[in-house]
Amino acid sequence: MKMNELKLVYFSPTGATRKAVMETARSIDLKSVSFDFSVYKEKRPALKFAHDDFAIFGIPVYYGRVPALFMEHLKNISGDHTPAALIATYGCREYEDALLELKTELENRGFKVIGAAAFPSEHSIVPSIGVRRPNKTDMKTIAEFGIDLNRKLRKTESFDNSDVHVPGNSPYRKYGKNALFPKADSSMCTLCGSCARFCPAGAIPAKEPKKTDTSKCIGCMKCVRVCKQNARSVNSLKMTMTENKLKKVCQRDKKAEIFL
Repeated sequence: MKMNELKLVYFSPTGATRKAVMETARSIDLKSVSFDFSVYKEKRPALKFAHDDFAIFGIPVYYGRVPALFMEHLKNISGDHTPAALIATYGCREYEDALLELKTELENRGFKVIGAAAFPSEHSIVPSIGVRRPNKTDMKTIAEFGIDLNRKLRKTESFDNSDVHVPGNSPYRKYGKNALFPKADSSMCTLCGSCARFCPAGAIPAKEPKKTDTSKCIGCMKCVRVCKQNARSVNSLKMTMTENKLKKVCQRDKKAEIFL
C-alpha cells in the first residue's frame, strides 16, 4: 500500500515511551511528524489523519490502563480508516487492559490497528525496577517490530479486513488512586520554573512553582526528573511503601509482547 506520511503520537513524561516510538519509526520508510502530548497546552488543535497516513500511538501504562490524560487528548484526533500501530511501555508489572483500551478508542475514532506491542521499561516511580530499560536487547526487539510493520505496509494493499487481537478485559480495571504527589523543598527550590514548564498536566503554577495542584497531578514524576536542584520529591515514607509493594509484583526480566 502506498503511504503518505508517518504520524507519531505519544505521551511520554519520563522518556521511555518516546524512545520506543522513535526506534520503531526508524525502521519505517516514511517521512515522519511528531505530536508530543507530554508537553502541556491549554488548548490543542484537532488532528485529522488521512487514509494513506500511518500512525503510531505510544503510551505508558498507568494502573493497567491508558493514562486518563491521554484519553482526553484523543478526543481531538480522528482518522479516515487510517492504519495505526500501538506501543505501550510499562514498568515491569503488567500492562493489563491498556492495549485493548487504546485499540478500542482508536478504532472508534477512525483508525485501523495493524500492529501492537507492549515493551517493559524502567518504572517511572521506582527507577530501580527495570533500571535502564529499554536496554540494548529491548531496542533490538523494538527495531524488529518497526521492520515488521514496514514490511506489512509494503505488502498489504488494503487493511479493511485486518483484525489484530490484543489482550485485555472489558470493562477495564478501575484506575488506581494517585497518592504520590511530588512536593518542592522550599529551602532547595530556586524558582527556576523547569517543573512548571515540563509538567504534562499543568499541575504546577508557573508563578508559584513550589506548589502542586493535587487535583491535576497524575504522579508521572516528570517534575522530579527535570529538577536540577533535586528540590522535588515524594514523601519518603510513602515512597518506601510503594517501592516495597511494587518489588513484590514487578519482574525485571519481563519480555516484550508483540501482536501483528
